[in-house]
Amino acid sequence: MSDYLVFTDLDGTLLNHHDYSFAEAAEALSFLQKKSIPLIIVTSKTFAEVKLLQEKLNIKCPFIVENGAGIFIPSASPIASSVDCDDPYIKITQAQTYLELRIFFKKVQREYTIRGFGDMQVKEVMELTSLDEASAINAMKRDFTEPFILEGEVDIEALKKEAMKEGLDIVKGGRFFHLVSKGQDKAYAMKHLTHLFEEFLDKKMRMIALGDSANDFTMLKAADIGVLIPLHDGTYADIADKTVMKSPYAGPKGWNKTLMEILDV
Repeated sequence: MSDYLVFTDLDGTLLNHHDYSFAEAAEALSFLQKKSIPLIIVTSKTFAEVKLLQEKLNIKCPFIVENGAGIFIPSASPIASSVDCDDPYIKITQAQTYLELRIFFKKVQREYTIRGFGDMQVKEVMELTSLDEASAINAMKRDFTEPFILEGEVDIEALKKEAMKEGLDIVKGGRFFHLVSKGQDKAYAMKHLTHLFEEFLDKKMRMIALGDSANDFTMLKAADIGVLIPLHDGTYADIADKTVMKSPYAGPKGWNKTLMEILDV
């Protein structure tokens, strides 16, 4: 079991789409902790959001934020033992900064009817995400990416071409589109972090990845075992890859059942 690394999306996967609960995943979460199998969060959420969630989950593993743009490794983690670090986390990133993304975003808003988190008040983010005020504030503490909505007819492919010219890209998540740095996706970050584990442990690790939406596809395809969780309405996001498993249930219920089957518990 120690040869496994479990990478998981959050919203609609480990967390219920409606209330962000992970209660139905309790059995598998307990098993992972008991067997010391790292549970690595890979999400569009921010560092501030994941830090709080890890406390609720009672885990201290490395994690990946903002769609692969940043990897954070606790300085107390075994794989960080080769360096002395006064900060609680070691950050790994090649992404452009939030300021650089916002400058581009404001420029293209002259032509495209889009609205990002940086244009919104806390109340609007709360309404769009169903988060409470404190959680919405943490969701707005961006470092590398800009979630946004469409406010009219928008040619996403044309906008994506504009982004690519500036070394940026656009990916579709469960609730929002996300402006990100080109090449900084969940799969890249997952493989990079897995390499660090393999170098430290001096053995091959097997990657299990679970997710439900388009911005998870590269991660699911790159994993040794990829699991597509149904959307909250029971349908599946369109992923044209027969090697990716499909869980029978949405959210943490499906996450729990499929993960326990893979681990043969």
